[in-house]
Amino acid sequence: MAYARLIGLAAVSLALAACGGSETGSSPAEGTGGGGGAGAASGTGGHGGTGEGGGPAATAPDAPVLSFVMPMLGVVHVEWVPQPECDQIEAERKDPTHDYAVAFTVAGSKKAYMDSEATEDMEYTYRLRCKVGEVYSGYSNEMSANPAEEEGAP
Repeated sequence: MAYARLIGLAAVSLALAACGGSETGSSPAEGTGGGGGAGAASGTGGHGGTGEGGGPAATAPDAPVLSFVMPMLGVVHVEWVPQPECDQIEAERKDPTHDYAVAFTVAGSKKAYMDSEATEDMEYTYRLRCKVGEVYSGYSNEMSANPAEEEGAP
């Protein structure tokens, strides 16, 4: 029994080392999934999950990829390429006066969302991550749009 626990602890230690440690983010969402930091824009942020329950840490899923973020009907339309294993997609939004915070969470099969809360004349920046169980992916690429600037306007 002691040998099995030792093997389990070693597996968890190796998995955490492979994730490269975690940084504490400034928003609650960053803190729960770990990572983010400098690699956030490239989708190579930290991994979530800790493998609680005595088993090895779960493997973090791949991040979704933002396709475009654009103004549409006075709000921001966000569209992405999902990952098939995602249970949920969590989107974070920031603007010039606020840091990243969770803007919306949708089913993992969704590919787009109209952010009706992004209506002010300012640039909103988005990033996404995939959630499988309690494990989060790194963050997607970042994209921005201003809902007051309709496509094709000067």
